[in-house]
Amino acid sequence: MMNSKKIQIFKIISLFGIIGVAFYFLHVIVGGILYEGYNPFAQAVSDLTASNSPSRKIASTLAFIYGIFEIVFKIGFFMYFKGKINKAVSVGSCLFLIMGLVSSFGYTLFPLSEAGYAGTFQDIMHVAVTVCVVVFTVISLIFFSIGFLKTKNCKYIGVISICTLALLLIGALLLNVVPKAYFGAAERINVYSVVIYTGVLSLWMYRYIKKIGTHN
Repeated sequence: MMNSKKIQIFKIISLFGIIGVAFYFLHVIVGGILYEGYNPFAQAVSDLTASNSPSRKIASTLAFIYGIFEIVFKIGFFMYFKGKINKAVSVGSCLFLIMGLVSSFGYTLFPLSEAGYAGTFQDIMHVAVTVCVVVFTVISLIFFSIGFLKTKNCKYIGVISICTLALLLIGALLLNVVPKAYFGAAERINVYSVVIYTGVLSLWMYRYIKKIGTHN
């Protein structure tokens, strides 16, 4: 049983997720403004932080801040819900944390060498990080879907998890069929769905802890 101080700490940490989401979209908006000629419909989000990008300095800084908030939130989410709801949710939260760590450290260490894909070692590693992030995201969403759908009061989170997973699959399919002029739009279906999902988990965790606190 947690004491009130620990509960308050977790309640604060739960909001780190939504704060991180705000910084993520800030890095997209500010980066797009500073990157003259940037086309969000055709270009990937990663182009904003590419090594030769005119928006790299500020966009990377905002993305780094986003990463810090997201990692702290995902650590807190895992620690708080470990063994709390059911095994599937615990496994899902662990995989979601691993995804966050791989994403944050991987993209920081291996940004694109230039906009698009130049085929350098750095670019290959960037793609490898992306593959790992996608795999961990998909598997974590499957566990979240199963775990939350088993509950009485949190089934809607399971439905949201399934919808997010569906958007990931749709985005992946579109990436292989859309013309290059719409690559960025298709990619954003994948990226934004996961970022927004994180924000949903953040607000849900805050409400969950608040509700539990009122019953203590």
